[in-house]
Amino acid sequence: MSPRPPLILPLLLSLFAVLSCGEDTTPTQPGSTDDQISAATASTASNSWTDKAARPGESLYGFVGGVAPNSAGQSILYTFGGVNDEGGSGFPIQAYNAATNSWSTKTSEVYMYDLNGVAKIGSKLYFSGGRSHDGTGDTPSVPTTWAYDYTNDRLTRKADMPKATSEGVTGVIDGKMYVLPGFCDGTGWPFPGYCDHSAIRQLFRYDPVNNKWGALRSCPHYHPFGAGGVINGKFYVAGGLGTAALDVFDPATDSWSPLAPVPTAGRAIGTILGQKLYVITASDSHTYAYDPGTNTWKARAPYPSAGLPLALGRVALDGRNYLVGVDGAGSHLYTP
Repeated sequence: MSPRPPLILPLLLSLFAVLSCGEDTTPTQPGSTDDQISAATASTASNSWTDKAARPGESLYGFVGGVAPNSAGQSILYTFGGVNDEGGSGFPIQAYNAATNSWSTKTSEVYMYDLNGVAKIGSKLYFSGGRSHDGTGDTPSVPTTWAYDYTNDRLTRKADMPKATSEGVTGVIDGKMYVLPGFCDGTGWPFPGYCDHSAIRQLFRYDPVNNKWGALRSCPHYHPFGAGGVINGKFYVAGGLGTAALDVFDPATDSWSPLAPVPTAGRAIGTILGQKLYVITASDSHTYAYDPGTNTWKARAPYPSAGLPLALGRVALDGRNYLVGVDGAGSHLYTP
């Protein structure tokens, strides 16, 4: 007897709350006059991390982040999704303004966590996949894709991914979103959209103009909870559970190439700063910078909190670029 098609996705779709067109609410203000000094002037030592305003609300894990400018040109790091210690999900988007060192809470909510990452394309932030609770205690991955209009605080659902995935890495090349998932859900196998095993190396590409997904060549290594970013039109993916591998995808040839591995293997998060791939690993919060010109890694100041930041983004302040890392409750600024 063939198994029945799963009921998970219809149940999940009824849970994905999309609240639109809300103004910022419950902003958090710096705790003192000193906190209001520009983040750039507050951290002058190179290769160092500086503590910044704590993220409001309860402590969460499993959220992701993406950076976009506001109307004043200030860099805003938005966090999406998350889950608390009791397994609850469905939390509002939060925004960190690096120039004012302050957080605000949006109206739109995201019910997934362990998403595949965030991509800025045009005036929207896109994210895909993730895990959600199905009401039975399970946490299946989902194929959903969302576009966040950060100017108007509006979420819009887009075409589903070909597979239900999570825990991946995302990059943008020529206005298209590249997603290398870390996990593929098998709860509905052999029905379409599911996998017969959880590990996945398939690369996917989303075109927001046509609202369509396509499949590209598989990566040489698995990178669940890996780090990545785009340099000179190539997608670099590093580390992840059980691996130190670094692979680069060239869309011009639809091919992958292995490169020098990360000095410390394991779960990681990363972004691009100064044409280098910065990677923070879960092992002792090591921070490394990868130079694609020399195919070498250089150790940098370790992340100041235990474990990994959950969101990491490049922000512009006073004409310079910095990194902002956000963990379960705090945030930190890195000066290169």
